[in-house]
Amino acid sequence: MNRFTTKTLILLIGIFIFQSCSKEDPPIDKLIGDWTVYSTTDEANKTIIWDELKATLVNLISEYDCLDFTASATKQIVSTKYTFIDVNSRGCLSPIISVYTWSVDSESGLYKFIQGTNQITYQITFSNDDKRMTWKDQTSGAVTIWDRVATTNETTN
Repeated sequence: MNRFTTKTLILLIGIFIFQSCSKEDPPIDKLIGDWTVYSTTDEANKTIIWDELKATLVNLISEYDCLDFTASATKQIVSTKYTFIDVNSRGCLSPIISVYTWSVDSESGLYKFIQGTNQITYQITFSNDDKRMTWKDQTSGAVTIWDRVATTNETTN
């Protein structure tokens, strides 16, 4: 009986050690989630506050309320959705959706968004308890600032 207990104890210790040495999942990247644009820069590097632009356009033509600019990120992809106004009518154009695979360079911390042969490299920073994200395009210098879309759990706490 003593020999059986010793073998069982060694087996349990071995299982415990094996499980404690297993790989941990990397932390979830702060990029993952749903975002709505706060501001962006134009070709002259002038900041455009999205809600101010939208309010101005909606005051002119109420149907421009469909103007939208969002992003969504999962572990594998980032998608952006732009809905712009149709200057030839009283409404918006069909949404333009762009989908990219993404990765983070472990040495530089730069985010690489890839769509086919097109690659965009961003310096992405987070602020306001990770509820605000800033993308700085490393080629053009354009800056886009995003606000995290609150989840149901965040709004009820």
